[in-house]
Amino acid sequence: YKPKLSKESIKLYKMTSNKHFFVLQDPPKAESTEEDLNIVTLRNPATGKSCKYLLRNEDRDLYELCCFSEPNRSWFINDTVCSNGKIFFPTRVDPLFLVIPYLEKSCTSKAVPLDQILVDDEFPHTTKLVNVLSAGAQLNMIADEKKAGDIRAYKFNEEKIMDWLKRKCTRLEKALGAERKFARSHNFVKEEKENEVDVKGEMMHYAHGIISDYLSLELSKKLATVIGLPEEKVVNKRKSTVELEANQIKKIKKEESYETTPIKSVDKKVSARSKALAKAASGTKSISSFFKK
Repeated sequence: YKPKLSKESIKLYKMTSNKHFFVLQDPPKAESTEEDLNIVTLRNPATGKSCKYLLRNEDRDLYELCCFSEPNRSWFINDTVCSNGKIFFPTRVDPLFLVIPYLEKSCTSKAVPLDQILVDDEFPHTTKLVNVLSAGAQLNMIADEKKAGDIRAYKFNEEKIMDWLKRKCTRLEKALGAERKFARSHNFVKEEKENEVDVKGEMMHYAHGIISDYLSLELSKKLATVIGLPEEKVVNKRKSTVELEANQIKKIKKEESYETTPIKSVDKKVSARSKALAKAASGTKSISSFFKK
């Protein structure tokens, strides 16, 4: 038996099930509407895989989405229940990080207009970055700019990119040192002996790890060389991440094999004493046989 739902109930269900909850550091303006927030899928600059981002039309800022999702969670909205219990934490990200791979791909030999650089058939939302960058991001900090009338074209400049990334690491290292937050992550392990710790080196290593989350492995290695970090630490960081993912996959496969593989019966070995007792008992009658007619 399936109960019949009214049109109002169906409409209310669709409204609540399609809702998503965001915790924004900068609250939207009073006149803002839901249409001012757009979720887009873009290419992750470090992995090249798809990644969700949030675009705010009012300020043209770009945010990466961190999702907190626990099983069996729901939201209560007035008199209804929203089964989608996820919560999203948008954090502002510099759009220049997303542009670097496209510059390296299309503009190493010649200057190209921005609207021709940011073209990706696999991720059509990439063209939206043109409006984001025109709102204030300075492309000339990571590329050579050439003008011809109203047309502006850009050419890949690795030296500018390294200098820009180095400044990013330096500012982040100073901020971490000022706050004295010895946070732990998969790319940063604090030494046990406090007296042997080089705080500045640690903070720079940590800052490099954060920045590298938005860079390819090749650029991450080059940046480590520029700021004076050993390349071995960079390789180990990426290697540990890959090993962690591989171990998780192995664990899943192992758990699945327990469910699908039949348990084989193991024949128990019979001791010599048991064999002798069985042989001695052969040919004898059980006690119940004496009571049979």
